[in-house]
Amino acid sequence: MRADPIADPRLRVLAVLGLAFSFSTLHAPVALTLMAGLTVILIWWSRLPPKRLLRALRLPGVVVAGLVAVLPFTSGDTTIASLGPLSLRAEGLTAAAGIALRFVAIFALIVVFLGALPVSHLIAALRGLGLPILLVDMALLTLRHIEDLRHDLARMQTAMRLRGGRGGTRPFARFRSTGWLLASLLLRSHARSERVYHAMILRGHGATGAALPDRMPVLRSDKLVLAALFGLAACLLAVERLA
Repeated sequence: MRADPIADPRLRVLAVLGLAFSFSTLHAPVALTLMAGLTVILIWWSRLPPKRLLRALRLPGVVVAGLVAVLPFTSGDTTIASLGPLSLRAEGLTAAAGIALRFVAIFALIVVFLGALPVSHLIAALRGLGLPILLVDMALLTLRHIEDLRHDLARMQTAMRLRGGRGGTRPFARFRSTGWLLASLLLRSHARSERVYHAMILRGHGATGAALPDRMPVLRSDKLVLAALFGLAACLLAVERLA
């Protein structure tokens, strides 16, 4: 079973912001090593399954992989090895390793502190930290609307299959059927969004007393953990300055 380092969603967001800011400024090898050690400790403390962490890092990792793969061959002057027309350079390799390490550490923090947090709870936590109520309502409306669109799309696809409307085996026919389905779904989405918004208002979203998370008491243990994490982040910044 997973054990979250901090129970309060608001303090989880603050912990991620503080540690991510600290991690993003580190470049010294000693500071990066300590950052990696702290990240491993947090992952162990939260009992996060490695498969879940790897699955969460898979898609964001594709974005950084291109930069990390190009830097060792384009940045710096000290050549380590030559691979045909390409030259592997020490400065670029060091920069790529630092970027990859900071990226993994920051996204691991996000997964540890916010990965198991429902989106609605995350929005409530941001409201508790001062997010304007209008943005909260828009985020909840978007979340609810996306969920309704997903159910409508699944229902329409099932209806098409039951009526034999798969479009045949030709690719163009399948694309045309899918296009008509998506067009119908988009035409219905506007009226649906208005109904969802009015339903949210009737259920109290946007009311003065609806956002309760900012009035909930904070556990002392959560405060101590957050203070300890901020202290560790400050220590990493100090090591970076002294290195």
